[in-house]
Amino acid sequence: MKIFEIFKSKSQRDLNFVFKSSDHIRYENGRQVTNLTGGANRAVKVEPNTSGGEGYTATLFNLDGNHPVWQNNIQMAPKQMKIIQQNDEKVVLRGYGNDPMGASFSDYGLSIFFTDKQVTKCILHMHDRGVDIEYFA
Repeated sequence: MKIFEIFKSKSQRDLNFVFKSSDHIRYENGRQVTNLTGGANRAVKVEPNTSGGEGYTATLFNLDGNHPVWQNNIQMAPKQMKIIQQNDEKVVLRGYGNDPMGASFSDYGLSIFFTDKQVTKCILHMHDRGVDIEYFA
């Protein structure tokens, strides 16, 4: 292991959590297009990469019931991601690689905000669409 890799691995935060949100705001191309409605229960799950690779897996769940098409509560299918930026208050993940159908995970990102080491907010980034969805506790 190179010395650069030792310092990098020690500074990276151990991400393994489920963040439950009661509401969210949607932004398109930097403009807010929805307001808080008080009734959009979601969960953001980040865990060590479930495919065995480096980084993490991020999945989004709808806590209000099953999806009308595929009949489960997954809002966003699992995406493998790596840390691209971090400090004490924020970690930014960016997707890498492809799913089995060839769709790029790099179209997705997730910003995770902390206060006193607790997750307080997550923002899902859909880079290819210019959409950000900000989830609140």
